[in-house]
Amino acid sequence: MKSCLSQPERGVSDTLEWLRDLSCCDGIILCQARHPSASPIRHLVSHDYPQEWIQMYLAQGFSRIDPVIRYAYVALDIYSWKEAYEHFGDCGQTKFLDMAAGYGLHAGFACSYAQEHSGVITVCSINVDSNVLQSVAQWALSNVMPALHTATSCIRQHKSIRPLTARELEVLKWSSEGKTVWEIGVILNLSEGTVKFHLNNIYRKLNVSNRAQAIAAAAYQGLICF
Repeated sequence: MKSCLSQPERGVSDTLEWLRDLSCCDGIILCQARHPSASPIRHLVSHDYPQEWIQMYLAQGFSRIDPVIRYAYVALDIYSWKEAYEHFGDCGQTKFLDMAAGYGLHAGFACSYAQEHSGVITVCSINVDSNVLQSVAQWALSNVMPALHTATSCIRQHKSIRPLTARELEVLKWSSEGKTVWEIGVILNLSEGTVKFHLNNIYRKLNVSNRAQAIAAAAYQGLICF
């Protein structure tokens, strides 16, 4: 699969793999989001994170409530998940944290980086159940973040996305809000068959097979916001 990646994508993937091995972690993930906090994830790359969790995270727009992402705007360097949790207190996040723990995401560290006036922040999060990040891993993470930020921004700018039509975006938006095919048809004054036609086109363009995957893929590519 790596041979199919662009040079920036391959560089990001290889760097994350190196950081994962260096930190002896259970999983590592990198994402970008726009200022201010609670904005949708724009791009995401992971190694050994549960795919089901990632899909649900994107589809549900969990970046709005994820304390690790929200704290990134406060602490531009390395911080523990525990620090982020304590900073925000409960704030209605108990259910989210319980769901994450159900996928083995109990403790870890993150590092955030943003260039001044860029409006984009990059966050690398490492799942380390021991809640200890070795000093060599901390040093490596801090030093590679500027390069990861630049490479991930480059991927965003050059990634070719098959554009969705205005109608397809409307159908996808209402789908992301949990509306059924019938309800979407009523809202947009379309027949159920036409709604299904648009959904099938969306699946084809995003290379997915169902609505949950389409919502996750669209959020991943920044096509819809929650």
